Amino acid sequence: RHPPGNEIYRKGTISFFEIDGRKNKSYSQNLCLLAKCFLDHKTLYYDTDPFLFYVMTEYDCKGFHIV
Repeated sequence: RHPPGNEIYRKGTISFFEIDGRKNKSYSQNLCLLAKCFLDHKTLYYDTDPFLFYVMTEYDCKGFHIV
């Protein structure tokens, strides 16, 4: 299993995925809600259409995990 979107970089067990906020609306909104735990004053989570999100993951035998 991996995040939705395109894998744009991989080196060893580290990968980056590019996620389109328009194509993957609920996943993008959930990323924004996760970020809100750390950036309370700068988070927009309901209008993700114009944004691209970049997610760093680590791969193991169970799949990809957000780092």
